[in-house]
Amino acid sequence: MQTTIKELLEQQIFQSYTILSGKDHLLRPIESISILETPDFENYIIERSLILTTFYPIKTDVETFKHLLFALNKKDTAGIIIKLHRYIDQIPEDILTLAEQLMIPIIALTYDANLSLLFNNILSELQTKDYSNFSFDANYSQFLKQIYETPSTKTLMQIVEKIPDLDLLIQNLDNKNTYTSNEVLLTFFNQSKTPKNLFQRIGDTLYYAEDVVYDEKPIYRIVFMAKNEKRHILHNYIEIFKLMIIVIHQKKIENTLKQNQFLLNFVSNLSSSYTNQQLIEATKRYHWNISFPVTILMISLKENQKNVINPNMIEYIRTVIINKFHLNSDELRYTLINQQLLFIINTLETIPLSDTIVNVYELIQDKYKDTTFKLLYSHLIHDASEISKIYFMLSEALVHIENKNLGISIYSEDEIRLLNLLKHIDYQQLNDYVQTILGKLITYENQYSTPLIDTLYTHIMCGFNARLTAEKLFIHYNSVRYRLDVLEQLGIEIQHPHKGHFDLYLALYLYKHFDPLNKSINLQKEVNQSSS
Repeated sequence: MQTTIKELLEQQIFQSYTILSGKDHLLRPIESISILETPDFENYIIERSLILTTFYPIKTDVETFKHLLFALNKKDTAGIIIKLHRYIDQIPEDILTLAEQLMIPIIALTYDANLSLLFNNILSELQTKDYSNFSFDANYSQFLKQIYETPSTKTLMQIVEKIPDLDLLIQNLDNKNTYTSNEVLLTFFNQSKTPKNLFQRIGDTLYYAEDVVYDEKPIYRIVFMAKNEKRHILHNYIEIFKLMIIVIHQKKIENTLKQNQFLLNFVSNLSSSYTNQQLIEATKRYHWNISFPVTILMISLKENQKNVINPNMIEYIRTVIINKFHLNSDELRYTLINQQLLFIINTLETIPLSDTIVNVYELIQDKYKDTTFKLLYSHLIHDASEISKIYFMLSEALVHIENKNLGISIYSEDEIRLLNLLKHIDYQQLNDYVQTILGKLITYENQYSTPLIDTLYTHIMCGFNARLTAEKLFIHYNSVRYRLDVLEQLGIEIQHPHKGHFDLYLALYLYKHFDPLNKSINLQKEVNQSSS
């Protein structure tokens, strides 16, 4: 229920007065108050406002007076409060008759009223009535209940829709997701250079922007919008919305911790005792639409040899994975365990898994060039009982890879299994083995700067197809033939693929994939060069 002239009269806002017209229409609603003292009055009439005036711009001009009444009527003006004996002593009868026809109350103050003081008193009454009308205390309780039950930005925007004359824009400062209740507000936000914690008035619209801080970190940017005459609504709602945003953030942290604990249980022991269907049912409470087969992807992130946890980076990685694996957001889950980023990903069997992982790596490495990434991934997992042991295998391998500073960035499950076979072997023994098989190639390559080892490895990976090898190495076919001839001269019977070459491939694999071997071999080179 809105304030009316009748209520103002009953509350004795005016010391003494006379109702000149519209005494049967004192219940017209008042939403704002205006002082009308300018000749171009039409430009300053606010809808459903109560007019305070001395009629200075009109004086004795009856036609202008009538024009004013018609203009006020179009704006649903609540009424006119006039201070007489300043510029006019009485209202013409024609004007009072027209005002009666238009149902516009005209009230003459019969004392020397201070219009500015009267303006403030009436405005105070309007604001008090606004607070009462909106039942703020009850609303606060209801709003907080909604947020606790459904802690989300969507709920917050639904609450805004229930509050008359208020609009809100909210931006997550981590992922820059932005929500708004009004497109005009979004345009202002995108174009404005408004700093935080500042009111800005544009025309009759008032904006207020602030960063909501939690644990000394800005988490959301909020921007409110309201008409200037409704600015009290901003003052009243800013703090409650900040509180609700912090509640949402806390709930997200709480849910993340619960999800992290669930995922830790999921990969450590929960999945080993569940059937696929039981696991699918258990994940539904976390809005996780898991379906088999799945892939486990583990990622380490380091800058200057230190683990880094950047929420924006993690969100970008998640987005890349969703896009490359053609997923909905509820078809993967991730968490941080022991400084390792763990993803469990629904994976279509038609997805070229190794190529997809390479694409993910290239995109995130290109985006964050100063960060070193290691990616370890499993085969497609069809059975829930396999998840636990595969996770532990990948997790232990990632620790080993980081501790040994192994140089490869992407490891498949097959490569991890081979790594696990070799990691307890003495590196000196592995070095001796590599030197026995590849020693002549290493010496030749260092002496003539001809990449024989890379050529040989690629040739084997291409099924001993020289033309395909040339395409993979981006060199001419004749160059490949020349290098293969050199390999033959050095005792590598590469022209006879039927021999198998398992020992040769293993030596090449160790040489290319294990940094400790390369460091040992390079150190031996330096020793040999200095002694010679």
